[in-house]
Amino acid sequence: MAVNGGGYTLESLLSIKPNGRAEPDYLGWEVKAFSQPRITLMTPEPDGGFYGEHGVEAFVRKYGKETSPGTMYFTGVHRVGTRHTQTSQLLSLEGYDSTKGKIVDVNGGIHLWDEKGLPSAIWSYPDLITHWGRKHANAVYVPFEKSETDVRSYRYLSPVLLGNGTDFTNYLSSMCSGRVMYDPACKVIVNERGRSTSKARNQFRMNASDLNLLYHNFGEHQLGPV
Repeated sequence: MAVNGGGYTLESLLSIKPNGRAEPDYLGWEVKAFSQPRITLMTPEPDGGFYGEHGVEAFVRKYGKETSPGTMYFTGVHRVGTRHTQTSQLLSLEGYDSTKGKIVDVNGGIHLWDEKGLPSAIWSYPDLITHWGRKHANAVYVPFEKSETDVRSYRYLSPVLLGNGTDFTNYLSSMCSGRVMYDPACKVIVNERGRSTSKARNQFRMNASDLNLLYHNFGEHQLGPV
């Protein structure tokens, strides 16, 4: 079972079919299960920069690190305004005024810059605004525990965390303060015959204790007996 098996299992219990659409999962709610303090908010693909032009494999080959023979990863917690010591990448918010707390240039975006000052990856604001507004307007975060006995199983806990009403500028403000971070896990594997497979995992993540910063209304909700 995958590391995120708890999320897949909950989706199965709720009859949620996996899809890539920017729509809520269940009855108008985005549903996220979590067992660790840090939660993945979304995993959008860059649409610009070197990554947007050449794809994940070329990006990992250029900027990633070989962790074992034939396996390369691009990983690391990247925060706005701080150049990462291992990847040498700098994350910035172009076209966002942190003092005013608003986007002043809608043609800007989340930018990742390499050590030469070239854009290695860009996420444009228009697509992110649409995705965030549609998918995260109402969100429920469900904690769970997993058991590693004869068969792996999951137990979903109460209270759940409910977020209602959001704005993408809340998300960008949380990026500026370092609460939302870019924490990728992109990889390329080359087998003995020289054939490669790649996996894109561009995760933007946040600690569960900070989720209230994203929503106009946020709180715990106790589940009744089932």
